Amino acid sequence: TESSPMIQYYDSVGLHDIARRCCDFFLDRQREDGFIQNYYNYQSETGPALWSCGEHFLYTHDLAWLKAVTPKLVKACDYLLDWREKNKTEEFRKNGCYGLISGKVADPEDYFHSFFLNAGTFIGLKRMSEVLVHTAPEYAKKLAKEMKLYAADLRRAVDYAQARSPVKPLGDGSWTPTLPPWVEYSGDISLYADGGDWFTHGSFASRSALCGALYLTIAELFDCSEEPVTFMLKANQHPVTRENAAISQPYYSRHDYAHLMRGEVKLFLKAYYNQMTALQDRQSYTFWEHYYTVSEHKTHEEAWFLMQTRWMLYVENGECLDLFKAAPRRWFEPGKNISFEKMKSHFGALTVKTTASDNRI
Repeated sequence: TESSPMIQYYDSVGLHDIARRCCDFFLDRQREDGFIQNYYNYQSETGPALWSCGEHFLYTHDLAWLKAVTPKLVKACDYLLDWREKNKTEEFRKNGCYGLISGKVADPEDYFHSFFLNAGTFIGLKRMSEVLVHTAPEYAKKLAKEMKLYAADLRRAVDYAQARSPVKPLGDGSWTPTLPPWVEYSGDISLYADGGDWFTHGSFASRSALCGALYLTIAELFDCSEEPVTFMLKANQHPVTRENAAISQPYYSRHDYAHLMRGEVKLFLKAYYNQMTALQDRQSYTFWEHYYTVSEHKTHEEAWFLMQTRWMLYVENGECLDLFKAAPRRWFEPGKNISFEKMKSHFGALTVKTTASDNRI
């Protein structure tokens, strides 16, 4: 899960060989049943590994590589689909978990139907349905059909969780439901509606912010303008974030992407600068994992920071490529310019240079 932004940034800057080697690392260590697991006893790697492989193909269109790894990609997809089938029970339908997989996604022993786990699984399978049309078209067609059903199950799960969650008042006079990190709980677990022991990694709010439903935005389940996302963002403001940065491991919270795609530039930049200044080491300029200086030289945090910076300059948005979607206006003051050469996107190589004068770019 933490390698995904690294691999995607490598591809963004044209380091396709390194990105391919990263993808191959996970596929080479794949188990016989298709499951991918490298770290501790986490169960959340298979989907994000497929996502990264799919992104790598979209950046490179390396058909020879895709053909070579297709058997492993199909095996991983089959594992996830079988896992999903086991959760298609009437009991889970009543409990809002129908068709969602459950498992451990972080250090705590939380074996629940988490939105984080299912978001990674969904985007991994979705990318495979898009890229395997080149090497396994019939399988891709079957996968695309299943993805529509998975999307419907995930949307029902979000509706179920929001409907039974406590609501809280906000500073603007409105109220919002507080989504849990997994379907089984009633609202943000930091509110302790169902009890439990939720303190971890320096915060009571970590699980709701870092393994929450906002990952369903970057997983392309929700359009970021939809009402459930608006509720998620409102609930995320307090007590989960401070100055729009999550209060533990901030680069795990995907409100950044939601703000970006909604055109909420000031909120995106508030998160961008507060996260960076709070976590970057003043001597080495590498990133800590936590504000309380634990886990130094954390490449996952650095990679999301670099991806955020890349998004400010250009970001894929469906069939569009958005330029400077969240770049600060002061970057375009007269006499200043922005330039980058041969950056990579889903649409090919990109070279840009801006010149600003007389309020025109």
